[in-house]
Amino acid sequence: MSQPPPPPNQPPPGGFGAPQEPSPSYGYPQQPGQQPEQQPGQQPPQAPPPPPNQPPQAPPPSYGYPQQPPGQPPQAPTPYGYPQQPGQPYGQPPAYGQPPVYGQPPAYGQYGQYPTHPMPGGGIQPPGGSGRKGRVLAVVAAIVAVVLIAGGGIWFLASGDDGTEAKGDTKGTTNGGTDGGDGKTGVINAELAWKVEPPKVDKQDILTDVPGTWFVGKNIIKTTTTSTTAYDMKSGEVAWSIDMPRPKSCSAAHEMSGGKTVVQYGRRCEFVMGIDLATGKELWKKELPSEQGTSTEFNYTEMAVSGDIGAVSWIGNAVGYDLATGKELWQQEEGAECRDRGYSGGAQLVAKLECGFGGQQKVQGVGPGGKKEWEWKAPNGIKVLKVLSTDPVVLGVNAGGESSIDITDLMLLSNSGKLQRKISITKDRHNLGCRGITLSGCPGTVVDGNTLYIASHPHQGDAEYGRTNEIIAFDLTTGKPKWLGEPTEEGLIVPVTVENGSLIAYEHPSYDKPGQVVTLDPENGKASPRMKMSADGVKQEYEMASGIDVYPYWNDGHFFLVSQKFYASAGLSKMAIAAYR
Repeated sequence: MSQPPPPPNQPPPGGFGAPQEPSPSYGYPQQPGQQPEQQPGQQPPQAPPPPPNQPPQAPPPSYGYPQQPPGQPPQAPTPYGYPQQPGQPYGQPPAYGQPPVYGQPPAYGQYGQYPTHPMPGGGIQPPGGSGRKGRVLAVVAAIVAVVLIAGGGIWFLASGDDGTEAKGDTKGTTNGGTDGGDGKTGVINAELAWKVEPPKVDKQDILTDVPGTWFVGKNIIKTTTTSTTAYDMKSGEVAWSIDMPRPKSCSAAHEMSGGKTVVQYGRRCEFVMGIDLATGKELWKKELPSEQGTSTEFNYTEMAVSGDIGAVSWIGNAVGYDLATGKELWQQEEGAECRDRGYSGGAQLVAKLECGFGGQQKVQGVGPGGKKEWEWKAPNGIKVLKVLSTDPVVLGVNAGGESSIDITDLMLLSNSGKLQRKISITKDRHNLGCRGITLSGCPGTVVDGNTLYIASHPHQGDAEYGRTNEIIAFDLTTGKPKWLGEPTEEGLIVPVTVENGSLIAYEHPSYDKPGQVVTLDPENGKASPRMKMSADGVKQEYEMASGIDVYPYWNDGHFFLVSQKFYASAGLSKMAIAAYR
């Protein structure tokens, strides 16, 4: 549903993964946000005045970090380490028929033991020190203490109206070896190679979400408000484009299967098209079965692909198609007690079902032709909000607490749908980067085999006004943390993808320092530079990276910042794509 833009002369509220109160699933009434409880006698944190003759401080750019207009210091972070109420031990599913004590983070363990790299089951005392390391480790210890106890139980450009501006095939140089596009070592000194200006948005729509970014061969493919278009990753030249009107917030599958995907389009987003992303050919198109005929009927559509299936769900119905031919495989049964409320694809198709309005929820694995492969029934009071991975299946759920729309636990399911482990999540310590109400959509979380990577919540760094965070790696076979990875320089870092077994992450730019792509050692989490952005383009990179719904992508030695939200008002939208190499 469209929302008005922010007031004039103010930046959009958030950035890449900024925390937003996501709309509740399919018609649920929205709960107002709640503030953390203030202890008796405790004064609220006050931001210190900015030092004289200093440049404006960078608003924390992205992923879960509230934005501050330039010239204002960031608010003091929420104090870490306050006592928590003990919760149910993790690692053991509750006894059948007995609801567990959900929503309460476990108590902290003994302090004074600080984590280093790597982190074993218990903390390791560092050899001492001062400055950033000493202060950061003290903060990190509070995060990890919760993680350790909880663990014991356990996210890619068009001509025409979209205005591609290719900057030429300006290739970045490297330090110490190869060109960096072959996955080998060598630091790439990159610059902005080309960009795509934001698409036009109809004034009556105010703003629009434009999901859908894929990589096939040498191309990056992106949906816009008027097309689905492929661009050469090196030059930005258009490889192919399929025109389709997408005036509102039409959806698209986050994934592809065999180089194919599905995209929603039409005046009311009432059509679905199957596309071969390798060739740019339309495979088929279908009109979604309409029950209301209203302009908003398909506003909250979810799409996913896996194997030979393209699945679509919206408030009133759900349907599955053969991905290659468009043949209808299933449609929601009229009057069914349990209805499909969302899909997530990739390695397998996972469906979320709800039995009655606000009733019990189920999660199912969907096989060929729509056959149910397995099923997990959520305990009473548990709401499934997100699917972070489909191999293995990792669910983000709400199990009580202050807000019904916050993820409080991550649940790992076996191949047969059995609950194996849980990880306790608290929004003042962990940042999953989840956005919106769709079942998919947590680009700040990366799952690779038996390892889960998430970012910690930003906290005070060494600099007087600085903020920093870390990346936490969990071993999903045990539910325990493997290591905590710090950025190479104090600042904000987010997971992006995995390349050759190592995590690729993005260290955000500041007001006067460019960002960089780093590789984190899979054994100990130590970060090493992979690509350094040019200092000459720091202002442009900073403005792009701090935009709302701007996501980082890494593919074959190329780095992209891609925007998925655009405004009708001039000046509010960021570039559609910024390509670095």
